[in-house]
Amino acid sequence: MGDGRLDRAAGAGPEADALTTSRRGFLRLAGAAAAFTALGQLRVVAPGARALPADAGPAFFDPWETEVLTQIMERVVETGLPDAPRVRDTRAVATVDALCHTLPPGVSGQLPLALRLFEYGPLLFDLQFSRFTRMSDEQKDASLEAWMTSRLSVRRMAFTGVRNLCFFGYYSQDETWPLIGYAGPLIGRAGSQPA
Repeated sequence: MGDGRLDRAAGAGPEADALTTSRRGFLRLAGAAAAFTALGQLRVVAPGARALPADAGPAFFDPWETEVLTQIMERVVETGLPDAPRVRDTRAVATVDALCHTLPPGVSGQLPLALRLFEYGPLLFDLQFSRFTRMSDEQKDASLEAWMTSRLSVRRMAFTGVRNLCFFGYYSQDETWPLIGYAGPLIGRAGSQPA
């Protein structure tokens, strides 16, 4: 009782062992769920997220996490249109990285962990002996769909948060605006020349 673990009900079978967790583990899970919920509600651009230059200091994501995010974004925003800009030809991932610098640590702090779970999710959740970044496009789509439709709400929230970041990063790029019929702002941006 006082060892930091939740007690099983008296007489509960071995299946109750899987439900036993520490208070710290429970609080971490609750914190991650809250962060993913906040990311899932992301609708507006954080002030200055687009304004940060590419060399605005250390990146939020390390190179490996950046590659995982890039491959997730490539599948999430795939339109099938031949004139759609490729994710790697835009600053979409750098925009997400810049946004994460502006978010409160309680919201953005779980993202590196989420990307690691996406990378190893096929092995952990789908029993496939492959990492996300080594899968074919069809397998990646199936893996992302499994995240989206999972019976685990934390997994669905992580998917929603990462998906919203992917949409934000990609569709905030000027070169993607024609895909959604957006002609651009009526008033020019600071520092831009009028057309």
